[in-house]
Amino acid sequence: MLTIQQLDLSYPNYPPLATIDWSIERGQHVALLGRSGVGKSTLLKALLETPLPPQIRCETSRIAYMAQSAVLLPWLSVRDNVRLGASLRGEPEDDSRALTESLLDRVGLTGLADRPANQLSGGQKSRVALARCLFERAELVLLDEPFAALDRSTRIEMAELCQELLTEQTVILVTHDPRDASDWLDAAWVLSGSQLSGPLDLTRFQDDRALIHALDGAL
Repeated sequence: MLTIQQLDLSYPNYPPLATIDWSIERGQHVALLGRSGVGKSTLLKALLETPLPPQIRCETSRIAYMAQSAVLLPWLSVRDNVRLGASLRGEPEDDSRALTESLLDRVGLTGLADRPANQLSGGQKSRVALARCLFERAELVLLDEPFAALDRSTRIEMAELCQELLTEQTVILVTHDPRDASDWLDAAWVLSGSQLSGPLDLTRFQDDRALIHALDGAL
C-alpha cells in the first residue's frame, strides 16, 4: 500500500530530523509514536501532497485525513460538515444523502444532522470528523492525534468506533498513547529525531514506564 524511501523530515535552519524508510501493507492499522517535534505530523502531511514527493509510493490516491481538532465549519450543520468534501467538489447533495445519513447513524449522531457544529460537545465534534473521514471512502486513513483533546472515556469510545468502522481501510494513527487504541492496531512504530523504529508489539506499552522508554528511544 505505502512505501517510503529516504524521506528527509528536516526543515532548513532547524535541527536535523530523521530520514524515513517505511513500508505499510494494505489493510494494516499502525500506531506512529513519538515526542512532540520529531516530525510525525510532517510525515503525514507529506503523504497528502499533490503530487507525492518522489520518495513516496502509494497505491491509492484515495486518502482521508483527520486532525487533532475536528476542524468543522461552525456555521454549517452536522450533515453539511460530513459531506463538506463533496460540496467543495460540486457533487449534488442527492447523490450522497443516503450515505451521509447512514454514517451519522453509525457514529451515533442520528437526530443531530441539522444542528450547527458550534452547538456540539467535543466528543460529538470528533464523531462528525470521523464520519467525514468515512464519507470520503478512502483506502488510506491518516489520524493525527484526533482524540488527544478528549477525556479518557470519550477517547476509548472513539477508539471503539474506529475499530468498528475502519476495518477495511489502511490506517496510520499518530498518538502519544497507543493504549487508547491497542485493541484494533496491529503494530507500533516509534519516530525519534534520528530514526523510525519498528514494528513493535503493542503489548509492550501496557505501563507508563515502558511507553516513556519507547518515546525516549530506549527500545
